[in-house]
Amino acid sequence: MNDIWGQDIALDSSGQARVAANGELVLTEGVDTGVQDIRIRLSTYLGTLFYDKTFGSLLPDWFYEESTDSSRAALCSELVMRTEEDPRVTPGSVSASILKWDDRQVMVRVDWRFIGEDSPLNLVLQADKSTRELVVRDASPRDGTLVDIF
Repeated sequence: MNDIWGQDIALDSSGQARVAANGELVLTEGVDTGVQDIRIRLSTYLGTLFYDKTFGSLLPDWFYEESTDSSRAALCSELVMRTEEDPRVTPGSVSASILKWDDRQVMVRVDWRFIGEDSPLNLVLQADKSTRELVVRDASPRDGTLVDIF
């Protein structure tokens, strides 16, 4: 199974490496690796990764845009396209929807399925315009609430 998913160092809610009680780094496994990869792709500005200039998204470009039909469609299109770049995502399964877009924040939900997985996954990206801070959230598996990822 790790052939399709691989492993990575697990990151905490502030984007720092998680460390176990014994001092060793915690690693992601299975679907968690894919979800973390998509979180990182969507929250990284396109072209800033020195070894892969095609990695990332243009999400910050919409922080100060006016909420119009065309800008909302363009943002959703950008997030769908960047999520579909992950080779583990089922083609055609990605959707994005604007949850809120006003003078203070932009909030978008991205949904997708991984190849061979029955359960859909989602992330909620919330950008605070005043601080240019991006928070990525996922649904808590236990109670359905949102939990901070970055």
